[in-house]
Amino acid sequence: MSGDLAPSILGVPSQLSAFEHARQLQDFAAAQGFDWPDVADIWAKIYEEIDELAAGIANQDAANTAEEVGDVLFAVTNLARRLGVNPESALAATNQKFIVRFEAMERSAALDGVALADEPIAAQIARYQRAKQLLAQAAAFDPPRTSV
Repeated sequence: MSGDLAPSILGVPSQLSAFEHARQLQDFAAAQGFDWPDVADIWAKIYEEIDELAAGIANQDAANTAEEVGDVLFAVTNLARRLGVNPESALAATNQKFIVRFEAMERSAALDGVALADEPIAAQIARYQRAKQLLAQAAAFDPPRTSV
């Protein structure tokens, strides 16, 4: 034995975003052989954590609920890691998509002379679904490019 210490999880930098830190912790653990053998096992873990979160919510246990939200996010981050998806980038893209859709809702409500905040949630959801559909149709329309 050379006296060198084996790598430690404590060597994973902690001054990262929470998603990136989780991904690097999981990469380290996987390199040590501590990884689910199959993606289906990760899905099972996600469902287990969601069930625990639901129990925390049902018990109105704020501390446990916060812990379980973290566990769900950690498990989903692990799935993203295994699928080769950067969770930070994926969430940033989803945030942008939500902004575009919500802004379309705001414009739609303004055109209808309605304050979005005054609409019942069912009307807001319907407006969101319409915005989502219209934006998808607009994205699908890609006119042919012609050169002059």
